[in-house]
Amino acid sequence: MKKIWLVLALVLMPMAAMAEIDKKIDTPQNRAILTEVEKAYNGMRTLKAKFAQFNSKIKNDLQTGDIYIAKPGKMRLVYEKGSPLEFYANNGYFIYHDKDLKEVSYFELAQTPVELILKEKLSFTDPDFVVTGVQDVLDEYFVTAHKKGAKELGSITLVIDKDKMELKQWEVLDMQGVKSTVSLYGIKPNAPVDNKLFAFKNPYKK
Repeated sequence: MKKIWLVLALVLMPMAAMAEIDKKIDTPQNRAILTEVEKAYNGMRTLKAKFAQFNSKIKNDLQTGDIYIAKPGKMRLVYEKGSPLEFYANNGYFIYHDKDLKEVSYFELAQTPVELILKEKLSFTDPDFVVTGVQDVLDEYFVTAHKKGAKELGSITLVIDKDKMELKQWEVLDMQGVKSTVSLYGIKPNAPVDNKLFAFKNPYKK
């Protein structure tokens, strides 16, 4: 179970950093940046991309693969050949499959942060999160947030490409100082996505 939550932290939490703004950084400039990012994301119905995932605590832990999103409510992560992991979001559930352990775990989508990015519209005024940092650095925006009332879950930083207004990377920093980074590349917003990609059949049920 510990392994499941570690992977979920890598994959799910960063994408959920859409929130109200901490009063210390609530400025017209920061609100303009967040509004710009929100507008760009809500203009996307589907997404195809490659991803690279790294955890600072685990030496040489580099995972790569493909990610697919279809709003509302659908997501699929496909790791490169050789990885036993699979992730699906569909029919109100987020599904974790570890082929090595022959283990399938179901989580209600409404009880996971990923629900926010799979809704019809994404809102920065979501009451479950607080944006604690907004930075405009060279060609990137950095947005940092944490779960409201639950700082022990760690902080999340989104890295946005200013020119393309695309999410290019996210980082999760937990309370022990462990950083998990996921970078996206080869991004294809609004590309056709086959709904069959999101269908999961439990191979261990008779």
